Amino acid sequence: MNGNPGVRRWVAAVVVGVCVVVAVAAPDPDRYQRSLVGLHDFLHVPGFAVVVASLFFGLSRTPFALGGRRKRLILAFTGALTIGVAVELIQAMWGGDADPWDVVRDAVGAVTALLVIASAGRDLRLLRRWALRFAAMAVVAPFLVPTVAALVDEARARRQFPILADFRAPSELGRFAWSSWSSAVLERADGSGGGTPALHLSLSPGKYPGLTFKFFPRDWRGWREFVVVCTNPGAAPFPITIRIDDIAHNHDYSDRYNRTFGLTPGRNEIRIPLSDVQSAPRDRKLDLARVSSVILFAYELREPRTLLIHEFRLAR
Repeated sequence: MNGNPGVRRWVAAVVVGVCVVVAVAAPDPDRYQRSLVGLHDFLHVPGFAVVVASLFFGLSRTPFALGGRRKRLILAFTGALTIGVAVELIQAMWGGDADPWDVVRDAVGAVTALLVIASAGRDLRLLRRWALRFAAMAVVAPFLVPTVAALVDEARARRQFPILADFRAPSELGRFAWSSWSSAVLERADGSGGGTPALHLSLSPGKYPGLTFKFFPRDWRGWREFVVVCTNPGAAPFPITIRIDDIAHNHDYSDRYNRTFGLTPGRNEIRIPLSDVQSAPRDRKLDLARVSSVILFAYELREPRTLLIHEFRLAR
């Protein structure tokens, strides 16, 4: 096979074709598990490293021959990026999730392959070979960090349970998403919170300022209450709504738990019976074994407000 350009091109075409089919047709990951979402995104990097290596392999009689090597590297890189863009366009046409960041990950994989291939040049000194290989690892590492961080925080969440979040570690911020009218930072609470860590949630005027709690242990069976401990540092009360969905939620208002609570100035403890959560949908029971999200928000807020959230937990 090393001496037959036709066979080499055929093998390269098969490998690239398999990578394209996987990229287009592979099912989406479990969007309720952050580490799988991160891994799904990261796999673009090694996947397109394989694409570049295959294209380079198919473009030459011997993959590390000196003649025209730079030209083949450029062609392989350009071809891989073209394939990456085409994959995202195909996904968009089929109604899939086309993500421009996937093209960035594809490019990172392509650069990684170029560095590794370049490090195999026979005319390079040993120091330069290893410099190129370390450069390849340095390019990849930042794109692997989110997956590793998610795995670490998921392990921490399992150890914390039945505490769902107590904001003692910055990694907990990755469990949440913020609406367009909100922002949040971790900080030490004031005297009303006893100096313990808290999530400082800033709510700007708008339709739905608040947060979505997305990643946590989802089986709440055997527990009696969902508890939110928070502080309203303002001088006036204001209402906050808590919405709880399960994975089967059909996005109708009548198919979820939704209730508004008045927050008085100072410390508040909201205790929601899980029996109420379970019976909230009109035509079925909410599945407490597969809770998907908790959304905390203000509705049609007219002036900026601040909320300090100390803890989300379950209680018996």
